[in-house]
Amino acid sequence: MNYDWVYLGIGGLIRQRRKQLKLTQEKLAPLVDLSRTSLANIESGRQKVLVHQLFAFSSALEMDPADLLPKQLRPIVGSDEVKFSKQLSTHQRAQLMQLLMEEPPMMPTERDTVAKYTKR
Repeated sequence: MNYDWVYLGIGGLIRQRRKQLKLTQEKLAPLVDLSRTSLANIESGRQKVLVHQLFAFSSALEMDPADLLPKQLRPIVGSDEVKFSKQLSTHQRAQLMQLLMEEPPMMPTERDTVAKYTKR
């Protein structure tokens, strides 16, 4: 089974959060002890992320490590598998999979705000 979609999802979540925090790749890379090129490769899914790097990213991006893991795909019809044409590139398949993924995880600031107003 091919798990490339996992790394594409992680990279997409890293890129999304980096942009939310208005960080450039040049500023984030040294915070996670990577080169800018390696960070670009991770964000695009071309380079796999090691477990310890997930923790470095979560710390630098002010989020829980679990929030960097992509959600499983929702079945489109019943429990059928999602199948893509073999004519699509890996990048095109990844883009389609991201569109089909569940809602993005709450960012820590949103979670803190929700908790603040729901505590009694």
